[in-house]
Parts: sequence; structure tokens; C-alpha cells
Amino acid sequence: MTELERELRALRLDWPGTPDVASRLELRPRRRLLVPALVVAAVVAVAAALAVPQSRSAILRFFHLRGVTVERVATLPPAEERPLAAGLGREVGDAEARALLGGRFLPAAHGTLYERDGIVSTLLRGPVLLSEFGAPEYLKKFVTSNVEWVKVAPDVQGLWISGAPHVVFFPSASPRLAGNVLVFATGSRTFRLEGRDLTKDDALAKAREILGTTAG
Repeated sequence: MTELERELRALRLDWPGTPDVASRLELRPRRRLLVPALVVAAVVAVAAALAVPQSRSAILRFFHLRGVTVERVATLPPAEERPLAAGLGREVGDAEARALLGGRFLPAAHGTLYERDGIVSTLLRGPVLLSEFGAPEYLKKFVTSNVEWVKVAPDVQGLWISGAPHVVFFPSASPRLAGNVLVFATGSRTFRLEGRDLTKDDALAKAREILGTTAG
């Protein structure tokens, strides 16, 4: 035996262990079953909560749509009653409104535009106040009146608030009493229509005109 052969025989190599492929393959189908199981568990949990009167009333107290949160309360917080045109902010042109909203103000044909805290508003016939904004979590509402989900368009949901006046909190303005309101959102923008005598049918018609669509 040559010197080279003796060195090769004495050489020790540490090979990595063989992976347990079979056990890994057995686990994969089980992991896939976890997602449906979690979904079922979540549905069961919500159903159980709604079955309890106290939990159901707590869940149904809150409504949220993009930049607007609505809370049903027993008593409204103190608030002023002011005209729709009060406190809308400074007058702005179409170009500045587009920059603030990330797109043109809708509808294209509108009255004077005003801006306050990133919210762009105008007055429509009625009178009806139309406000639009892009940033989330802008408005907080407290209501004792009716709140319901409505279908504005095939892929656009809205909240219709009607009946007794409710309280609305704008970012840097003192709270005020508001009339009937339709809130809806599409893309990255939230829309708000308000009028004391605004009906649900008129509000939905105006919203569809703004969006340039019809209900499905």
C-alpha cells in the first residue's frame, strides 16, 4: 500500500445527516387544513358573540367605513347647531383640490370649493353639503338615530344615518349637530353628503351621479 493510499484511508469526512423528507411531506397537508379551521373558528366566535345580548349590542354600537366611525350612544355629547356652510375653511381651486385629494373633485361640475384639514367641501342644491377626503380616520360621529348599510353601487357600500340629529366631530372644529347623512367610499376617497331634509333616495341618487354609475 502506498503512502497516498494510507492517507486516504485515514481521512474522515463528516457528512450532513439525511433530511427526513417523508415526515415533512406528511406535515404539509395538515398545515393547509389550519387556515380553513381558523376561518371556521372565527365565524363560530362571532356567531357566539352575537348570540349573547350584551355582546350583540356592543358589536352593533359601532360602524366603521374608511375614514368615518359611527358610535351609537344613549345620550349625545354637547354640540352646537350651525349652518352647513359654517367652518368649511378657505376657498381653493380645482388644481389645489386635486393635489389634496389625489384626483379631481367629484363631480367635475360643482360650486365653490373649500378646504379645511384636508377635507374639501362644496354646497349642492338642497342645500346639501358634499365633503371629500382621502386620509383615514377623519370623522367621528355619535348617534341616537337610525344607522343602516346601503348599496350605493354594485361595489360601493355606504352608511345612511337618518332621523334625529347626530353629533359629528371634524378634526379641528368643535362638535356640531348634523342632519341626515350618507357616507360612502371608493378607491382611496371617502365621500359625505349631509342635509337636514335629505332623503335616502335623494342621497343615493346624488351619490350615483357623483360616481357616474348606477346601482346593480
